[in-house]
Amino acid sequence: MQRQKLTQQLQAYGLRILSQLATPKSLQSAYPWAKSLLLIGQGAQGYWRVFSQSAEYQDGQPDPIDRWSLRIGDTVANTNGGVALYPFTGPPYWPFLAWSQTAGDTGASRLGLHLHRTYGLWHSYRFALLLPAAPKPITTKAYQAPCSRCEQPCVDQCPVDAFADPGNYQVDACRHLILNQPNNLCMTQGCQARLACPEGQGSHERAQHQYHMQIFARG
Repeated sequence: MQRQKLTQQLQAYGLRILSQLATPKSLQSAYPWAKSLLLIGQGAQGYWRVFSQSAEYQDGQPDPIDRWSLRIGDTVANTNGGVALYPFTGPPYWPFLAWSQTAGDTGASRLGLHLHRTYGLWHSYRFALLLPAAPKPITTKAYQAPCSRCEQPCVDQCPVDAFADPGNYQVDACRHLILNQPNNLCMTQGCQARLACPEGQGSHERAQHQYHMQIFARG
């Protein structure tokens, strides 16, 4: 695998390598040839511009992001001699969050979402790549979420106090706000709690925020 070539290929889709690790033991029996597992996804900017112009986004059919991810993931895997695994093709579901923590790149935040060392709360996984080449050595320390040392503006900025009780996200209160006040800031700008997090590179793709809030409101 030529990492630079793979990185450039992913950039064309607005994607990037979010984590890399040696092939987990749970996958070695099924994929004995695989030496590395790369977690591929979006981080901050770039992805929405590409996805929103895709056939999957524009055809009006269900699950456009998943269908787009399948097409891109299979294409990337085929051109790099690997296999793509997806976070949405279960059950059972692949443990993407456990993999990212094993790689030392994420940690659980005060909101329950995982913080990425570079992109904070603004990342998500589209697929993983199993590849025959060993992962590139990384010498950085494992990422530790800074929430215990933070003033936690994320909690204060939530208009319905949905995160006031740690570990007990009040999803119904959040959805009620979105459904009954369509002009609220969470709908027009994006989740105010998430936007308030000072960690990592934030996202300013308002159309992307609005799209995901609409999906969330449908339940």
